[in-house]
Amino acid sequence: MKADPQTPGGGSPPPSQRDPRKEVKDQVADFLLSLIQAFLRTGYYTADHREAKAAKEGLYEDFQRLLGNKGEMTFLARDDVGGKSILIEGVLPEPHPLNALMIKGMADIYTPKFITFLTRKDLISLTLKASMSRTEFESFVDLMGEPTFLETREKSDKERFAQALRERGIFNISYIFNEELLAGERNIPWRSKIALSRLKKDFRMVPLYQNLDKEGMKKVRRQIIQDMARPINGADVLYPILLNSDLAETEEFKGSEIEEEMIASIGGQVVIEVCQALLNETRGAKRDPSLREKQSRIAKLLASSLNLRDITGREPVLEGFFKEELIPATELPKASQARIIRQKNTEEFLSRPELYLRGFDQAKDSNKYIQYVKYLLSVLPELIQRDRYKEILEIVTCLVSHLDRKGPLSAHAEQALGIIGNEKVFSVLKAKFMGGQKETCLAVGSIFLKLGKKSLRHLRYSLEKSDDMVVIKTAFEILMQIDPDAINTLFHTTDRKQIPTEKAVRFIRALSEIKGEAWAKPLDQALRAYLRDENPRLREEALMAYYKIAGDGGEKLYLTLLNDPDIGVQKSAIQCLGRIKSHAGLEEFLAMLKELEDAPSHRVRLIEAALLSALGYYGNIERPGEAGSLEEFLLEMLNGQLNLGPLRFLKKKKTTMSRGSVAAICETLGKIGTDKSRDILQKLEKQNEDLWKRKAGEALIRIGEREDRPQAQ
Repeated sequence: MKADPQTPGGGSPPPSQRDPRKEVKDQVADFLLSLIQAFLRTGYYTADHREAKAAKEGLYEDFQRLLGNKGEMTFLARDDVGGKSILIEGVLPEPHPLNALMIKGMADIYTPKFITFLTRKDLISLTLKASMSRTEFESFVDLMGEPTFLETREKSDKERFAQALRERGIFNISYIFNEELLAGERNIPWRSKIALSRLKKDFRMVPLYQNLDKEGMKKVRRQIIQDMARPINGADVLYPILLNSDLAETEEFKGSEIEEEMIASIGGQVVIEVCQALLNETRGAKRDPSLREKQSRIAKLLASSLNLRDITGREPVLEGFFKEELIPATELPKASQARIIRQKNTEEFLSRPELYLRGFDQAKDSNKYIQYVKYLLSVLPELIQRDRYKEILEIVTCLVSHLDRKGPLSAHAEQALGIIGNEKVFSVLKAKFMGGQKETCLAVGSIFLKLGKKSLRHLRYSLEKSDDMVVIKTAFEILMQIDPDAINTLFHTTDRKQIPTEKAVRFIRALSEIKGEAWAKPLDQALRAYLRDENPRLREEALMAYYKIAGDGGEKLYLTLLNDPDIGVQKSAIQCLGRIKSHAGLEEFLAMLKELEDAPSHRVRLIEAALLSALGYYGNIERPGEAGSLEEFLLEMLNGQLNLGPLRFLKKKKTTMSRGSVAAICETLGKIGTDKSRDILQKLEKQNEDLWKRKAGEALIRIGEREDRPQAQ
């Protein structure tokens, strides 16, 4: 079947991702081509000639449709490494080179022509505003193409050009001649220089507007700033404009007003970026008084803008301004002001905690005591944030000790402890407790312990939500110290079927790590509950945990569990009995192994290897009730069931013993065997069975080490 070329298995590759702005870019390219052609063509004809009219036909409609609500379009003539280029700004979100918008053939023809067109007029910036009327737009196109203004390099030509614009009512444009570029001596970005130069030029043009009162002129100037700032979306351009606003000052419009209007006109996220640029410049810099004054003024304007618009991410930026002493604390949001006060109080407390706690402990007057309580509670969140658990514990310990005082002080202490135990504070402590760091977990745990029963539900929450063994173990230990019946209550009030198996396994393992006679009874009850669980894995885990705690005191339980329906539990019971060297267990082991010789059962066959391994815990003792040692018993088993002689291939194979059982005997002989075991182990070492060879070799090494060991006198 032929693969569909449209499917992943087809022959053609998937299409490349389409440029989402391609349609707009194509429209911009078409308009620019028509505009440049109109500029060039009107130079050959008078304004009323049919060819000049044809060049302008539909151009204004395209201009208005393209700009929409974008305000304006700007052409920037820039000197690049390879020569001059033209940037188009205002229509698309970011500036685009003219030759990147047009198709290559057209770009190669018209980009150089447009560069020459602007260069001969000495223009480095030309802006067309959407507010242009049709008459104004078409008059501008005619004027730009007139032969008398082909070149405007001389000052007189530039003055004639400006006069012609005024006479023909062309006001909704902005242009900058090369000689008008400001800040030549200042090290600021080229794009920032263009913007400042435009502001200066356009501000000077405002008085030419007719019938404008003072308020009207101010409104026009505000619009000029907004128009200038709208297409600029980078702090790398905007911040230098703010910092050098004095270059664009006029008699009527000062730099501080420019800064204020600019900041008000830019978007929220850009304001944050400008703030960050200001912070980056001030951090670690030498303080120039005049520069610092300007930076502080800009910082205050930025802070005011951030607060008025409640912009996301403003708090860290404003706190940065405060730390750099650019703004006062009153410029910060209320929450930030409170945080700074709290940080200051915390620093004071940490400088001499013993002094504050001694004063608190000695306070007898209720009003003074309450002041101490408020102060200590105010620094508590910051202490938690800084992981100062020693000081937190000291505060809690002090409050707990005051519960026994007579009069209102004990009530105030109880109330303070209630505040510490509320969800707001405890949620942070719980997060620290459950964070997985052992030292932190233990430190917070000591605070929970001191808070007593106020911590119980939070500890239960930690047990339910955490999978970390340190957290679970610490939580159990604290629970048992606060309330010895807490664990038993926890297991009886919680349906164990709802606890995932892995979580229950962690619980059991954590319980097995808890030491101390005082906890024997509740631990015994908790583990016995799991020993009765229907899940065999949990029974097995509970058995091993019980062994860790009870040791030889659990012998009866281990003997009982030899009859558990699960093989895994039986094997664990065998191991427990072997480790405690149970005499009754040994008798059971030998009886079951004897059973294999007389009437083999499937059950005993499955645990045979575990039984044989357990014999290694007892040493080479005499078999109870029978003659001979355990070593001799194991050798009899091997000789009775294996043919290892030189003619074994001619004899009928007698073995019914599994590979694992033979390996288990080898391990046990390695622990208890003597020179008697060498012969058969050496034969096993020569077999083709890799497991037997390895185990027999290891056993021989261990026997040899015991023989070489000096005997006690």
